[in-house]
Amino acid sequence: MEFTARKNSTIVDELGEYLVPNSNTSPVIVAGRGAEVEDDEGRRYVDLEGGPGVVSVGHCHPRVVDAVRQQAGRLMQSPGRNHSAITLTLARRIVDALNSDIRRVFFANSGAEAADGAIKVALKHALASGKQGFGLLAFEHGFHGRLSLPLSLTGMAARKKGFGPYTSFPGVVHVPTPYCYRCPFGKEPSSCGLRCADAVEDALKTRVPGEAAVFLAEPILGVGGIIVPPDGYWERVRAICARHKILLAHDEVFTGFGRTGRMFAHQHWGTKPDLVTFAKAIGGGLPLGGFATTDAVVSPLEDGDHFTTFGGNNQVGIAAAHAVLDVLRDEALPQRAGAVGERWIEALKTLARRYDFVGDVRGRGLMIGIELVEDRKSKQPAANLAKAVQQGLRDRGVLVSITGVHGCVLRITPPLVIEDSQIDRSLDALEATFAAVRRGRPS
Repeated sequence: MEFTARKNSTIVDELGEYLVPNSNTSPVIVAGRGAEVEDDEGRRYVDLEGGPGVVSVGHCHPRVVDAVRQQAGRLMQSPGRNHSAITLTLARRIVDALNSDIRRVFFANSGAEAADGAIKVALKHALASGKQGFGLLAFEHGFHGRLSLPLSLTGMAARKKGFGPYTSFPGVVHVPTPYCYRCPFGKEPSSCGLRCADAVEDALKTRVPGEAAVFLAEPILGVGGIIVPPDGYWERVRAICARHKILLAHDEVFTGFGRTGRMFAHQHWGTKPDLVTFAKAIGGGLPLGGFATTDAVVSPLEDGDHFTTFGGNNQVGIAAAHAVLDVLRDEALPQRAGAVGERWIEALKTLARRYDFVGDVRGRGLMIGIELVEDRKSKQPAANLAKAVQQGLRDRGVLVSITGVHGCVLRITPPLVIEDSQIDRSLDALEATFAAVRRGRPS
């Protein structure tokens, strides 16, 4: 079926009613290349969302497109119970990128399925290990997907509103997030002493039903507002988990495959997780995810305990993933993300000093958050201001998303191939938008 471009309003008005309620909005995007997309009226935008976080190697990278075309003409879906050479080699490449004791990979279709499967394996391991109780630790402000178990683990109440017991998986305990800008203990970083890490051990004594089986956590929180833990946090939490024989599972769905300047974000701190979930960037725009773990964790799993129709059998997605890893390696995109992101964050901090409603600029690599507040003294979240900035940027040809529990963080997660000129264009658009919204605010 050939797609015929029509005006934004026509598409939204005529076709929008066929979707379940959602937060999608105009413009209607019909094409993309690199870090730029085009709408059905021919207007181009710098894409600071990237999927979000999906098209790390850029929209329609030629090598990914070529891999998809070739594989689609060879074999699209493996029969289901037969080995696939490209699936096996992809598993090995992911294990090599993790560079740890992790040796086993299961391919799924999304980050939510990856989280669900990882917890399933962790719980069976806990039973085989003789654990008394099956507590599941997760972050306040954390996000792990919209299936029942991942949504139960998600520490954002707004995502669960109206779903009752669907989001109340037994044994889930949320621990404070290392959110230094809004410290849950009212501390300043200089005097905190990593109280947020010690709170994990406190939870084991007071709130976990029996023993804890696993702690599932994003090494850097994405949907929660680009929250970067302070130095020393993960090392202390890793030690707590080891002391209590709790599996540490890192959700690298958003942070994985080069976004933060390393192949996986937990590698910034040198922690050795027992499980890692992944999705988004690995498929290059196609649905693909999964989890990876150690021989010891997966050893209690029996044949047929876990399976999915697609995942590793989706040969087009697997082929795309190989191309993604090739591009990340050959174009040194993780290293580039680290260097470019550092310069971009400094430029944003310089810009922020001129505007009192910018409370914080933070991030690692090309995973950047700008938290907007009513003023720096009160730190009152400015959700409406964030929406106004988002609209102003859109009008100036830049697409950005809003995230965080308070709905006031601009999330910058562009393709890792974004060009310097596109970053400059984004900075100019941001400065013009900040200036415009400041003029429109009451004095």
